[in-house]
Amino acid sequence: MRWIRIGNLLSVIVVHSIRRLQCVRRCGIALASFLLCAQAAWAQQPLQLVATLPDFASIARSVGGEAVRATSLLQGGEDPHFVEAKPSFVKLLSTADVLAFAGMDLELGYLPLLLQNARNARILPGQPGFVDCSIGIERLEIPSAPVDRSMGDVHPYGNPHFWLDPLNGVVIAERLAEAFARLRPNERQVFASRATAFRNAVYERLAGGELAAKYDVAKLAVLQSEGRLVAFLESQGDAARLAGWWGSLARFGPIKAVDDHNMWPYFARRFGVQIVGHMEPKPGIPPTTAQLQTLVGQMRAEQVRLIFSSPYYDPRHARFLAEATGALIVPLAHMTGSRPGTENYLDMIDYNVRMLREALERLQAQGAPQ
Repeated sequence: MRWIRIGNLLSVIVVHSIRRLQCVRRCGIALASFLLCAQAAWAQQPLQLVATLPDFASIARSVGGEAVRATSLLQGGEDPHFVEAKPSFVKLLSTADVLAFAGMDLELGYLPLLLQNARNARILPGQPGFVDCSIGIERLEIPSAPVDRSMGDVHPYGNPHFWLDPLNGVVIAERLAEAFARLRPNERQVFASRATAFRNAVYERLAGGELAAKYDVAKLAVLQSEGRLVAFLESQGDAARLAGWWGSLARFGPIKAVDDHNMWPYFARRFGVQIVGHMEPKPGIPPTTAQLQTLVGQMRAEQVRLIFSSPYYDPRHARFLAEATGALIVPLAHMTGSRPGTENYLDMIDYNVRMLREALERLQAQGAPQ
């Protein structure tokens, strides 16, 4: 009898053990299923990108599509040189997967503090989500000697307003596509295709569809920056096919302008404009009466009839120059969203070219030199 009882007890223990193992197995399967579902759900969630400038956010939307949700710290009409490190910025950065910024010390006054307080390792230097948009850009106006504060707000790594050249927008798009692919490798081809589509859109807007299909627009851009594009196209029998932004400006010949802040060298190089002077005596230093009077004399001597005006800058100075010289004020958009009709990056470039062309047409109608 005792052996029977022991046998029954062992049977009960075995049955309970089997049931327990089955329960553990079911729980393990359920946990694995939950983790797989959670991973899939995470993969389906858009990447959270925070950009310092609306231009980078706009390009990120073009490249990322529905896979990216882009937010900009600055809004279009603001001055990118003077930014307050707001608590709301820290909150945005604390949950970001990607940080896109201009670099070249443009954000030096606020971004390091924001990153320190956000405590988000995903967007720190060296991480996949840390995207310096100036990498790969041909930088202009790099100082040849050490800089100090007596020189004004001089950027030691070159002029940082590179996004105003649409070909630099192509470089930014490629950088962002690479960053998104590092975080979502299964979607690498999608991001690459969208970056290519963005590049093609820029090329077509620059040169027109016919020339963009026939030539490497990046090589045409070299000729354009050297003032040899039209001559080259004439030699190929294609001058009449030049359209787009370049085509809209080609008939005006050399273009001279002054500006309020030294913001336009990249735009000027891409579209054949010579910036002959600035309202600011030094970068970031408000214009003085003496500086404006000097600029008036220079404009008269060199027959400069265009004044580039940024939306955040005090318009009184541009009006003073216009009244003293008869030059036309050209209201340009320094960032995406800074003027009506500039809500995305390509529309912002299009707006600037259109404002320039319309001003040149008015001067031409007046019989005045550009």
